Amino acid sequence: MSDCQLTVLMAVHNGSPYLRTAVDSILGQTYHDFRFLIVDDASTDDTREIVNSYDDDRIELLSLEKNLGQTGALDVGLKHASTQWIARIDADDYAAPTRLQEQMEALASDESLRCVGTDAWTFQDDPSLPESVITKPHDNPAIMRELLRGSPIIHGSMVVSREDLLKVGGYDDRFRYANDIELYDRLLERITSANIPRPLMGIRRHGEQGSRTKGSFDEVIEIFTHRLATKDYTRKEASVVRTTLARFHVVRARFLLIEKKFRRALDDMLSAIKLAPIDFPWNCVFVFIVYQMSDRSRVKIKRLLRRHPQGT
Repeated sequence: MSDCQLTVLMAVHNGSPYLRTAVDSILGQTYHDFRFLIVDDASTDDTREIVNSYDDDRIELLSLEKNLGQTGALDVGLKHASTQWIARIDADDYAAPTRLQEQMEALASDESLRCVGTDAWTFQDDPSLPESVITKPHDNPAIMRELLRGSPIIHGSMVVSREDLLKVGGYDDRFRYANDIELYDRLLERITSANIPRPLMGIRRHGEQGSRTKGSFDEVIEIFTHRLATKDYTRKEASVVRTTLARFHVVRARFLLIEKKFRRALDDMLSAIKLAPIDFPWNCVFVFIVYQMSDRSRVKIKRLLRRHPQGT
């Protein structure tokens, strides 16, 4: 494996309930020539014992004594790796058997590509029982347009150039939940990227995830506010960013209302109105009704409402 070009990078903290499914899916890939770097982020369960139970010399376990959070652990792994390409997978997800093969073939067929993600499906317990399909824009111009609204590449699905990740400073551990969007802000404008138009990644839905917490929206609001202050957007692009940021304020207001923090919720609502007054009623409908639907229903509605002038 001296000429190995690919490291699969996973960061895990107390991952024992789901870890074997993710690890088995990587070890079962049709593409075999990779290193599998698993960064244990100071787990207190049997995560390390699970990893050590595998007899596969592609696996390297890097154990941290202090909990850094996923973003910090990923940055440690990125700097520890030495291959040209880094593939990501989360410890609670699943990779389809041909995922890495298709991504490495895509990179080999187009030398301009520096990052390749995939579409995905969601599941609860069994990755063979999909609940919904998540599609992402497939070419670089569409990816850059989607970046105005959020994350255009599923972070756990990407294969990306390690050199380019390091050039932009790697992961920023100030962002515990929205590390993908923050990273893409620095990375994607410098490189060419694509998404394979097939669901090659299974994303597990469970109650312990942090991507839909108030903390995650605190971070995306910070990121999008910074964008408006620093990016040289066209008028149309700035309008999309403002509308998206306004929606995030409404989402956070909903969390604050649940916590009975009414004054702060009102502040977020007022910010949403100030940013995008015309879209405020629509944002409220989306957040208070559409967001509460199942993944399958929400995905269908999002596809329909892409016809909305400023998207979803």
